[in-house]
Amino acid sequence: MGDILGLSICHFPYIRMKPWVMPNVLRGLLMRGWLERPDLRDLSNWPEEMLADWGADQGETAGKLAQARQVEQFKKVRGAIDDFNPDVMVMLYRDFGETFRPPDRPKYWVHTHDGFDTKFYQIHGSRDNLFEEDPDRIDHVTIHTDMANLLGQGLEARGLAPVYSKEPSNNPLQIGHNCVAGIFHTDWEAQEFKMPIVPIGFDPFGYERPRVPEGLGPWDKTKEPPLTPAEGFALGQAIATISKESSYRVALVAATNWSNSQNTASSRGSLMPYRENDLKRFEQWKASNFADWGDSWTHEEMEENAEWECLLSIVLAGAMTEVGGTVQHADIHTNTVLNSDWVTTIFDPR
Repeated sequence: MGDILGLSICHFPYIRMKPWVMPNVLRGLLMRGWLERPDLRDLSNWPEEMLADWGADQGETAGKLAQARQVEQFKKVRGAIDDFNPDVMVMLYRDFGETFRPPDRPKYWVHTHDGFDTKFYQIHGSRDNLFEEDPDRIDHVTIHTDMANLLGQGLEARGLAPVYSKEPSNNPLQIGHNCVAGIFHTDWEAQEFKMPIVPIGFDPFGYERPRVPEGLGPWDKTKEPPLTPAEGFALGQAIATISKESSYRVALVAATNWSNSQNTASSRGSLMPYRENDLKRFEQWKASNFADWGDSWTHEEMEENAEWECLLSIVLAGAMTEVGGTVQHADIHTNTVLNSDWVTTIFDPR
């Protein structure tokens, strides 16, 4: 019988870049976005707290402080990983068109190829990484194909058959950029990237909605939805059971954010994450009161609070409920100028 360690970690891609890169999403919107909402480019319409964080340096100070706080969280997570000494890391991550493009984008999938070669030290055209490493450095990440196949077969047997990604993704990183961030953040100090992984990608938005820097396209509920919260919770339960039945020690990591200003209809003109609901849900999360999350969440709540990516946390909640895992450490970092809120979690090993 295997053991399982549950974790969640921020996947914000700019944390491994220089501090001045951190607010690049908001800078991009100010320079070339919100074309139909010039009022959002007018700083006089911003909340006072957001203006204060933007400051005279366009958010660089706020970005530097947020970066430092997350690095401390990454170290805590890595400490838990080292103490647990897993055989494999199963990485839940949000992928939007980097592995599968519409209309062939499944709800979730398991990568079963041998591995991929990626460039950790650049992202979205930015080469100014925090470590002054060669941006063109290539690292190989190994996929634990035996565990990947065990998960796939086990899910099939439970009526939860995933789609399989059988070769590296056709993009410069060879996998979704949020998976790359999750891998890097769990190996922040050593940067060896030697632990075998099983990436499981998710499209948490569904409904064939496009996603641009301003937000999501219109919500056409007649289109194919993503996993419901109940389905995500059940998937997490199945992943935990399969992991426990294996001979492997598994670190199950949800590399995700919570509210993200880009994760609701662009027509709403969201300036910043929806902190209030994140904080309400976080109180439940840190107290390990998530056994009903498959039932208590709805797609409507996710849209209202730009929390579609919380689906990955719901999958993790299902897994931890299945094995009786409880939260040992939890931290939430809310932001105004960095477009998303971040939750770090360490569960007790089971």
